[in-house]
Amino acid sequence: MSNSEGVIQFELEHTSKALDALPEIQGLISWHSILHKLGLVGQDPQRYGGYAFGNISQRSGKDRFIISATQTGGHRDLNADDFAEVLGCDVTNNRVRSQGVSKPSSECMTHAAIYEANTDIGAVVHSHSTLIWSNWSTLGTAVISENIEYGTPAMAKAVKECVNQSEHLTRGAIVMLGHEDGVITYANDLETAVLDMVRLLARSNSE
Repeated sequence: MSNSEGVIQFELEHTSKALDALPEIQGLISWHSILHKLGLVGQDPQRYGGYAFGNISQRSGKDRFIISATQTGGHRDLNADDFAEVLGCDVTNNRVRSQGVSKPSSECMTHAAIYEANTDIGAVVHSHSTLIWSNWSTLGTAVISENIEYGTPAMAKAVKECVNQSEHLTRGAIVMLGHEDGVITYANDLETAVLDMVRLLARSNSE
């Protein structure tokens, strides 16, 4: 990973606001906990410069979504204050507008690009797994060139193109070779997106 891993690289307009009332929050908390137990999100002082890794999001409206906040991957049990709602994202100009007690994940630009690609996509999971990442060709995932860095407009554009080129426009998996161990799954709903990531991990263990 780059030296700027885990650092927000876009222009952010953020409003502090409690998100407790949003109905999607509890499901995000529950599924995040499962991903953490499996090591698909987390924090390790020996990996990625000690930065927390992984995030999870769910669409909350036509042009908005809720995402785990920056540097929360290391916490097993999240609460409503550990999420932000992205209200608008200008991928071309690298700008994000959000609300919540905490700021959105540094990966929210990539999540936004996936939601923009197809309005029927309802959830995105971004995990880190050496097993999945190194077995992408066997697993048959889509792949993004190692020359494209995480958290950039170029990465967001590449991810969107992967979704548009997929046989199944609302469900898939993408490995980012320019983002060490970075893997994305997306689906119509949060449960499917999480379980697809778990299935990739299981298949990787059997390779």
